[in-house]
Amino acid sequence: MEKLKVILLILFISAPCFKIYSQSIFTIYDTTNTPLIVNKINCLAREGNILWAGSEYGFASYDGTNWNYYLFNNQTASYLNNIYAITIDASGNKWIGTAGGGLGKFDGNNWTVFSTTNSQLPSNIVKAITIDSHNNMWIGTTGGLAKWDMDTSWIIYQQFSSALMSDNIECITDANNDTIWIGTVNGGFTRVVDTTLTTYTIQNFSSPDNTILDFVIGLDGSRWMGCAAHGISYFQYNSPPYVQFHPGNSDMTSYTVNSLAIDTAGKLLCGTFDGGLVRYLGGIYWQVYNYSTIGLPDSSINDILIDSTGVMWLATTNSGVVRFNEPALYQSVINSEGELFSLFKIYPNPTTDYINLNISSSEINEKFKIEIFDFTGKNIIQDLIYPTGNKSEIRIDLTDFISGIYLIKISGAKNIQTGKFVKL
Repeated sequence: MEKLKVILLILFISAPCFKIYSQSIFTIYDTTNTPLIVNKINCLAREGNILWAGSEYGFASYDGTNWNYYLFNNQTASYLNNIYAITIDASGNKWIGTAGGGLGKFDGNNWTVFSTTNSQLPSNIVKAITIDSHNNMWIGTTGGLAKWDMDTSWIIYQQFSSALMSDNIECITDANNDTIWIGTVNGGFTRVVDTTLTTYTIQNFSSPDNTILDFVIGLDGSRWMGCAAHGISYFQYNSPPYVQFHPGNSDMTSYTVNSLAIDTAGKLLCGTFDGGLVRYLGGIYWQVYNYSTIGLPDSSINDILIDSTGVMWLATTNSGVVRFNEPALYQSVINSEGELFSLFKIYPNPTTDYINLNISSSEINEKFKIEIFDFTGKNIIQDLIYPTGNKSEIRIDLTDFISGIYLIKISGAKNIQTGKFVKL
């Protein structure tokens, strides 16, 4: 174990096993502690402080204390209750896309069902629902794309009557500029502007994949695609039109990306089929969250939702809904007396060659211990620090550190604090 390369002064203490630390940041909601009947969760939605989760059998709501469970239209047939999509309109109605039961509207008490028999819905298998800024509902089915004004007007787009190259619609994203992006199974992706459709496939535009499982717009307007067999891809109109990341050319952990989200810092989050959760930091840099790096309980992520506090909610294949309290990685630990005796800041973060620790302590000349762990839990460095006063600033040389995420822990006589930094 190495000593720190320290310039100026330093501070921190011993760390528990990383697996113990990770338990505090994950909460699992599954069949053992909720009314859920199955653990496979397909989709998530948020209505104020209420989380909605669509499962392979029914859907549920969670208000932070209590879970409630619902079956579509009070039916017991499994195909009616395999929930692919949940969208909530401005009036609080829940719109439910099912694997054979059509489109359900649930106002909290009553159901209205739209199917091929009582509407122009092109298929009873509804996989994607989006409401645009003009209050039009876009419905993706296995029989084509429907645009509905939520009253009497329907426009149906299908493969042999439009520019769509597949009727099997996987995802729909509103770009908020009167542009809708459509991801399909085996038909590439389609841009819809007004009534004009342009489809991009491997054959006509060298698209990276003809099956697009999710599509998200970045804060800078960037267009990201989650592919079935080619990782993620960024689409641009100039040349080359695509920038691709997959396990063969990057630290991306899977070739199959089920879901995408943009975090509060504008970074791309990827929920993969078999590689856990991945954040793209830019350039060649990635953050990987899986069991081996942070104790993530499931490697198969079907949907990602980020709440107003920065907490991530993950729809998983085997572990139900997982609450990932990522902000807790940055929080200090308060001692048993309820008082925080020492404070520290880490900067710059992310960094390249060094980090500074700016430390304030109410205990003058208190001895501190510092430890740094990589994200596998390996203790890389530990050392003792003897401050000369109640304020200290130290610099840690990181030139011998490889790129990655590190946990840092400072311990004093009365409290322990933890933080995280990224070495680029």
